[in-house]
Amino acid sequence: MKLAPIFSDHTVFAENKPVRVFGEGGGTATVSFLGKSATAVFPDGKWCVELPAFPAGGPYTMDIELDGETTTLRDVYVGRVFYVMGQSNVEFRLSESNTPESFYGTDPLLRTFFVDRPWDKEDPFRSSDGWRTAKKDEVGNWSAIGYLTARIIRQQLGVAVGIVCCYKGASVIESWLPKEAAERYRLPDECLYEDHYLDIFKDFNGNGEIYEKMLTKVTPFAPSALIWYQGESDSTVEEAAVYGDGLREFFSVLRRLVGDADLPVALVQIADCDYRKEVLPEGWIAMQNAQREVAESDERITLVVSRDVCESDMHPVTKTLLSERIAKALLK
Repeated sequence: MKLAPIFSDHTVFAENKPVRVFGEGGGTATVSFLGKSATAVFPDGKWCVELPAFPAGGPYTMDIELDGETTTLRDVYVGRVFYVMGQSNVEFRLSESNTPESFYGTDPLLRTFFVDRPWDKEDPFRSSDGWRTAKKDEVGNWSAIGYLTARIIRQQLGVAVGIVCCYKGASVIESWLPKEAAERYRLPDECLYEDHYLDIFKDFNGNGEIYEKMLTKVTPFAPSALIWYQGESDSTVEEAAVYGDGLREFFSVLRRLVGDADLPVALVQIADCDYRKEVLPEGWIAMQNAQREVAESDERITLVVSRDVCESDMHPVTKTLLSERIAKALLK
């Protein structure tokens, strides 16, 4: 039996959410944490043991016994955990932003886990690195929005905060959906934005690619909420017309995967940029409207407007003000 990489020293579990420990293989698994224990026998495949929810606190240890072999996780905390998902503007690193270095800091209770991207062999962190605590000389390689948002929430709540980074620049919504669902939203090539079929992107933008190779690697790990920032790669008029339904389906799929039908979402509306004004003005505005309509249709989704706090570049370097809005949405 094998334990999923997301379980390591320094793991952060979400307070008041079920604690699920999982991995691959068949056999008997026992998980013991904070005086609670659960045992289950699984056939070969994906296994999962669930414990009840716990309040914020730590540091703790967790014992995981797989077919007689025990692994002990140390420095485990319970606090707030946020999935950080989407494409390049959420992948955008802190060091690429104009954030003052005074914001870079060492904080042992601010932590992140990076989901492997099979198409990016040179990423500075891999899932095999486990959970990383914030260090001043390393956070420049973290998601700017992820780090800055988590930093604000740490300061306001005082609990441990973990961010699970699962993103891929230039990714399209169909790659985030299960293949059979994605096929319902895939339009003919002539109706698609080029990111769907350009050679440098096609490996990960096939239907269901990110869903299979990234998303299912970390679920059903239970988050407190989702930060979602994606849509620039689905920005033709034709795509915008179906994007809302695809995005609703993605949120439904994710909520099902993590067993939380009421999972809150901070949905970042794509920012204005000079490129859209010159090349895709109607599609870009239609995409922004689609995102707004999705948020208006679900009280658990908060739209985070970015156009007035970002520059006109496709990848705005100012992420501080936007992160403040995201944090506010997550703390509602």
